[in-house]
Amino acid sequence: MIDVRTLAAAILGVALGILFVAAPETIIQVQTAGRLPQDRRGRYGEDGLSGDSDDGSVNGGDETDGSGAPTRWRRIVQLVGAALILGGLYFAWTLV
Repeated sequence: MIDVRTLAAAILGVALGILFVAAPETIIQVQTAGRLPQDRRGRYGEDGLSGDSDDGSVNGGDETDGSGAPTRWRRIVQLVGAALILGGLYFAWTLV
């Protein structure tokens, strides 16, 4: 008989891994409550994306590709997603 917890771990691991790899910007936005840390300037209640910084960089020097999330963060989230996929596949393999 199949262990239900191991099957659930396999399914959730692969599903979350695919989500992390396919949509890293969404994961970053959810984990930072909708705003990136470099967007937190200005006074309370003002829009953090006003874009009027002195040095012309919106995110403190990290490179972006138009999505708003730094490339380094997106790569880290994608690596975590790959690890989740591998973990889910390992749990699926142990069921066989």
